[in-house]
Amino acid sequence: MLADVASARATAQRHARDLPGAQRKRMGQHFSGLQVGRLLAHLALREDTRTVLDPMAGTGDLLDATWEAALERGLALERLDGVEIHPPTAGVCRNRMKALLAATEGPASDIVAGSAFDQTALGQLAASQYDLVITNPPYVRLQGRAKSGICDRATRSQLQDILAERQTSTDAPVWRAVASGYSGLADLSIPAWLVAAAMVRGGGRLAIVAPAAWRSRDYADVVRYLMATRFEIEHVVEGPRSEWFSDALVCTHLVVAKRLPATAPTPCQDTARHRRRQPLWIRIGTESAAADSLVGADFLGPCSERRFARWLRDRNSAANDKPGIEVSQFDLANERKTAIGQVSRRRWFRQLLQERQVQGPTAEDGSPSGVVAPAIARVLPAGPLEHSVTSIDQSGIAVGQGLRTGCNPFFYVSALDFDRDHTVVETASLFGCRRLEVPNAAIQPVVRRQADLVALEEGRLPDCRVLDLRSFALPEDMPAVSAAEATYRACGETPPQTMPADLANHVRLAANAAADAAGTPVPELSAVRTNRRRCRPGKAKPRFWYMLPDFAPRHLPGAALPRVNHGLPWTEANRHRRLLVDANFATVWAPRRTWSRHALKALLNSIWCRAVMEALCTPLGGGALKVEATHLRRLPVPKFTEHQRTALSGAGRRLTRDASTAQAEVDHIVLGALCLGKVKPCSRRLAGVLRERAAALVNARRS
Repeated sequence: MLADVASARATAQRHARDLPGAQRKRMGQHFSGLQVGRLLAHLALREDTRTVLDPMAGTGDLLDATWEAALERGLALERLDGVEIHPPTAGVCRNRMKALLAATEGPASDIVAGSAFDQTALGQLAASQYDLVITNPPYVRLQGRAKSGICDRATRSQLQDILAERQTSTDAPVWRAVASGYSGLADLSIPAWLVAAAMVRGGGRLAIVAPAAWRSRDYADVVRYLMATRFEIEHVVEGPRSEWFSDALVCTHLVVAKRLPATAPTPCQDTARHRRRQPLWIRIGTESAAADSLVGADFLGPCSERRFARWLRDRNSAANDKPGIEVSQFDLANERKTAIGQVSRRRWFRQLLQERQVQGPTAEDGSPSGVVAPAIARVLPAGPLEHSVTSIDQSGIAVGQGLRTGCNPFFYVSALDFDRDHTVVETASLFGCRRLEVPNAAIQPVVRRQADLVALEEGRLPDCRVLDLRSFALPEDMPAVSAAEATYRACGETPPQTMPADLANHVRLAANAAADAAGTPVPELSAVRTNRRRCRPGKAKPRFWYMLPDFAPRHLPGAALPRVNHGLPWTEANRHRRLLVDANFATVWAPRRTWSRHALKALLNSIWCRAVMEALCTPLGGGALKVEATHLRRLPVPKFTEHQRTALSGAGRRLTRDASTAQAEVDHIVLGALCLGKVKPCSRRLAGVLRERAAALVNARRS
């Protein structure tokens, strides 16, 4: 019998390995493996667990691991069911379950070949809700869904039907709202997570393998809200950067949460008062792993995961930490405040507020203190930060993303030589690296690459220019300009002048150039054709494809930092008011001018902000860190006085990458404001601790 089990597992491994790479990516087939499954199963199983479901079962890794964990702990499971959309993979999973359960006369099992979003497939299951739903939702980006023929509208409609059938309690309006209101930009794991959560009975557990972005992506806010208000998180396990799923190139979280009984339409009470134990955030390093276990080096011998789960349950203090495992408490109250603050502007949430189905955000809800990742929170002085921090937008700082042209090879050129009125530029290779003379009024400098930050730091303009043709029109477009003369006057603007011949020839060349492999002309690119606008007399002047829309403050920011970073993120001030910043950068500015450009640079380069960014933002494959505007909007910053902002501005003027004195001054100001109202620790010591923590996080994502 045991030989049959080993054979079934080997067959599942071969099947997973032999799947075409394109299919794996298209369908999100990043299978969990037994090592991840054992860890998650031992954290999720309880004495009263009888029925188990994996609605995205793959080859059966998580079901297999749950069966094995139940055997080790002497738990009597009654059902071990699964759903798998890919029929050949479902067949492998079904045969695997037969071999496993025959070896032990185990529980009943049904493996349904179908979609977890299909009511017909779910109707074949023995139960509508389970004691434990354990799964690894497919991660398929919006673009991938389109290529796979997955229709977002159909998926959303199917999800709504599933929730309508399974959520008959008083919190059903919330489930309906999140199903209809989650972002259309979300990857497939978001509706898949909602399906899995809906199939957990009250008091049961949800155990999820998820990318770390579930707590940072804007489109994942519905999941974070449900986990914070309809569930009680018990464990979050953070794996090594890109280690557990090397082909997925993401940091992995294992999330275990108990579903709360829906006894009222609004969970107004703080769930912290009803829990018996503080939930835990656990970080497991690569040094904990052994040949057959992710924690085997720290828990030697057989059943390592069982002893790991028991150690977490009985653990009393940080003094009991293992060499490769860090454990800290997870603040549910702050998590709930942050989650509510995250969705407070969503239309679906506002509608629920009007219907009195949920508790509205208060002045305290959305406090950014919950965003301080445990990796940073554990090294901070004891005591809450709520009274000394605020969100970055509440501090008067706006965050966005730089300029997207829609076709960089056309709009971006390199400046070679210039005089008072004209500049000689070189076009991209798509246009033969041609040199042409253009009026200075037709170009603006732009920061396009990270190397351009060095020029900024040295007070120089980068060589890249963007074609800003809003004041110039092709000769053949001038009749339309003349016809709209009254509209230009009504808008208080001067009509465009005729484009010089050399520049006009370049624009005409671009109009017929194939910009992609499909041969799409530049004007017909999806992000370029939207530049066109017909004249609306008295309201809107005409605009042609070669004219970029008017620049916004996010395109001309006070400071910018790269979205992809290999070391600690570095922010540079924009010292030139006409200098644009490309979409490769996150941008910050002060709409009410309460922050100078140099003060913004100083703040974001403080060890506090850089360390929190390192813990908060998304690690990529190859050891890079992706910093998005959505991450920065959740950055907790101290509450500064005007005097402190002025001091930061002065320090920021002197701050360079190797200016240690100016860096120490910046850190002293920021950490002093952070600890306001408490017994001040030595800012130098705290800066050193944060620097060590940030360096450890950088090394972890690079390893």
